[in-house]
Amino acid sequence: MSSRAGGGLGIAALLILASCVTPGSRGSGGPAPDVETAVSGAAAVSATDIWVVGAYQDSGQSSVPFTEHWDGSKWTQVDAPFGPWTFGAHLSAVAAAGPRDVWAVGAGQNNSEEQTLIEHWDGARWTIVSSPNGSTRTNDLVAITAISAGDVWAVGEYYGPVKSQALTEHWDGSSWSVIPAQDPAVGINHLNGVTGLSADDVWAVGLRRDSNETSVQTLIEHWNGHHWAVVSSPNRGQSASLSRVVALAADDVWAVGSYGTGDRFLPLIEHWDGTSWTVKPGPDTFNVAVQAVAGALPSQIWFGGASTRGNGDEWLLQRWDGSGWTRIPTPSGAAGVVTAIVLDEGLVWAVGTYRKSRSGSDWALIQRWDGKSWAYVPSPRDGLQRG
Repeated sequence: MSSRAGGGLGIAALLILASCVTPGSRGSGGPAPDVETAVSGAAAVSATDIWVVGAYQDSGQSSVPFTEHWDGSKWTQVDAPFGPWTFGAHLSAVAAAGPRDVWAVGAGQNNSEEQTLIEHWDGARWTIVSSPNGSTRTNDLVAITAISAGDVWAVGEYYGPVKSQALTEHWDGSSWSVIPAQDPAVGINHLNGVTGLSADDVWAVGLRRDSNETSVQTLIEHWNGHHWAVVSSPNRGQSASLSRVVALAADDVWAVGSYGTGDRFLPLIEHWDGTSWTVKPGPDTFNVAVQAVAGALPSQIWFGGASTRGNGDEWLLQRWDGSGWTRIPTPSGAAGVVTAIVLDEGLVWAVGTYRKSRSGSDWALIQRWDGKSWAYVPSPRDGLQRG
């Protein structure tokens, strides 16, 4: 199984791994077997049409992609093709342009080479759609946004001749193609999140690092309809990275991540007002890794991730009301990390990983917020079904 930041990693590891790769994935039909499983992406078409994606580890220790669907009453597994991979595959993110137009992205491994994996749901089945790669070595897609049926973007990274480079791919309604992104750092350039408002207004966020001797810094790029350009973004602490981004309007874009100072890791919240990116005051919490963001209104922004408490990590969920952050009570037993948040018709869905013990296996966990409390919603591959 590909190395991903999951529910049992310490916060320091979450910050570095989640910035340099993506939140982890694993998941399928139940009751859940004794293998690792988690979800890593989620998207909603409507209140009765929600998708999550990830991967699970089979008995042969290979990573197998999976999808699950919410029909308004229950979660069910929907088979996803494995592809021609000899060393496993995973799905990291999902986005929907409509009920019969859903995209999921990730990667598959073949003979020590990692290649992009893109799958499409047409209302009846998932199929693999041919996708390009930046190189013949490591290629991974970790985030996706669907602006329309003929305008979809996926981002991640690939390993070029001498360094790790940002990977951006575009669907124009007939095929996927690589669109060159900017690579300002000499060593690592990685994109973790993407969001789009229109054909000429797309944002991607991640990190850059020149060398092992320099610190990780934020990376933000913007697509104006013709090319990607690096947009200046602030940094805090000794290292900083951005994991996800959501756009509500051309002058209202939120990016979230984490930054380190001393031996602590704190949430990094940045906002675009149409002119520049600025750091917004974050919530009063530390030892955290921020992995997910969602927004419906300027007064309703959510982010999620993990915080270290006691002997392990637990879910972290915060809500912005337009003037400040409020920490939402952690769901009972949510020991792990939130990897995706979906807002739909007044409800909030949080999905991620769960561990029964600090050294135990990862499982999928899905919770729903009604405005007052969390409710556990059973899904085919979550470990809570096993008691």
